[in-house]
Amino acid sequence: MIVESYEDVIVLTGALRSNFWETIHTAISLTLKRHPTGVIIDCSGITEITEDGAETFHDAIDYVNEHDRARIVVAAVPPHVLEVLRSVPEVRSQLPIAATVKDARLSLDLLVESDDDPKKKRRKDQDVRQYDRTIVAVLSGDDSDEDLLHVVKEFVSTQPAKVFLLFPIIVPRNLPLQAPMPDLEQRAVKSIETAKAKMLEYKTAHEARVEHGRDYPSLIHAITEEVGAERVMFAFSRRSPEKMEEGLRLVGSIMHKVTRPIVIVRGSTKA
Repeated sequence: MIVESYEDVIVLTGALRSNFWETIHTAISLTLKRHPTGVIIDCSGITEITEDGAETFHDAIDYVNEHDRARIVVAAVPPHVLEVLRSVPEVRSQLPIAATVKDARLSLDLLVESDDDPKKKRRKDQDVRQYDRTIVAVLSGDDSDEDLLHVVKEFVSTQPAKVFLLFPIIVPRNLPLQAPMPDLEQRAVKSIETAKAKMLEYKTAHEARVEHGRDYPSLIHAITEEVGAERVMFAFSRRSPEKMEEGLRLVGSIMHKVTRPIVIVRGSTKA
């Protein structure tokens, strides 16, 4: 087995017949120092793998999970390797898999802002000092975002607050929680970038996060409690019967789960 690393990627080439963790541990450790958001393992060069070899990934998952907000994603996994990985329960249930290294990187670096940027540090410190309240605005990436941000603007114009922009990504239970979801993640990026531009226009402090979860109400509840939100705002579209039905179902479940005050925005019916 040959181990190579570049940027945020570790490339494995050859036969993986035994647990190779001790060998790749140093490479992963150094990669995480360069890229604290996580590491990508390119499996395209693995020619053979056994269940013992698959345990390498179990140890790698445990190690990366010890690092705050870091993730591990494997990419370009050949079918014969994927078959073995799925035969090891600890690996099958936890290992996020992307089709390509590019997809893995897009997922890994989603909306990452460097904590080493002094301007961002100063801005964050100023936000904490200036605002004693936070509201969570839940984005969906559809037409209802425009209506939601309009209500947010009205709120912060009279009651200044830091706005926490949240885009929830609900991951099916048959996939690892941090599994890449390329289509949704790209939609999230566009939605949050638009919302951040609006926040700058409103001259209000803000923070943005894309968060993976198993169900919408629990995820919103967890984030609102984490940030100590004064209230949570979300919207649903009325421009299609399907989206309106889905929105109405979510209202009840969110009200049952979330303990903070809730503002529900009914999207415009205008085309």
